Amino acid sequence: MKGIFHIILTMLTVLLILAPQTNSLLTLESLPAVLLLLLGAFIGSLTPDIDKGKDAAIYHSEIPGAGGKKFHLTPMFGYSIYYTCYKPLQLIFRIIFGKKIYAIHGHRELPHSPIGILLISVLLTLYIWLICFALSFVPYLAFLNNNYLIYHFGAAFLLGCFLHLIEDTCDNSGIHYFYPFSFSRLRGTIKGDGTDINPTVYAVILLFAAVIIFSLTILKFIPAQFAYPLSLLVPIVLWVIFLRASGVPAKKAIRE
Repeated sequence: MKGIFHIILTMLTVLLILAPQTNSLLTLESLPAVLLLLLGAFIGSLTPDIDKGKDAAIYHSEIPGAGGKKFHLTPMFGYSIYYTCYKPLQLIFRIIFGKKIYAIHGHRELPHSPIGILLISVLLTLYIWLICFALSFVPYLAFLNNNYLIYHFGAAFLLGCFLHLIEDTCDNSGIHYFYPFSFSRLRGTIKGDGTDINPTVYAVILLFAAVIIFSLTILKFIPAQFAYPLSLLVPIVLWVIFLRASGVPAKKAIRE
């Protein structure tokens, strides 16, 4: 799936998750956490494509589909994750499992697997924690030591990566969820070249759902005790529907 669809679908899903909690998030104290959640999900939405090569959106500051607008943190994260997380993990997996870890057709190797995104997320969070720990010795920066926002970012990053995998499951290349122990891919029937209308339809539905829940929350039609259940239930139900509408599980009898 194209990078622009990964960004749109992931960010709309995150907004849908946050929508039922709007009243508690619309405070000055919550702003740093919300911004870091959005940043983590954004970077995570592009990170699995680090195994795609230097044409991947994660290596470029220009935001796909944004009319030339740039976000310079994207390549900073992209190259940092590539050299400090992906390549060391790839080497370890190569030593343990041999050459079978490499994709025969296309990309979608370690970063396109649950174990891959989990390990990358743990490493990235650890690196950020270490940087913040070192900076905490600088005057007025002691608050960075073991700051809870580090874990908020790490969790949002992992969520963004996981949504990337779910989105790629919808297309005809699919994802091997049991990599590196099995190379059978769970896949759909959507064309990954950006010509299929389905991702656009899914984006419209997510946006519509987020706006409806946001409005109901602001108007206090949704009781506070239902905020967290709705944050989980609505996105899960919609993505199950999207997966089925994408033809998952489709079959293709080749080792990739």
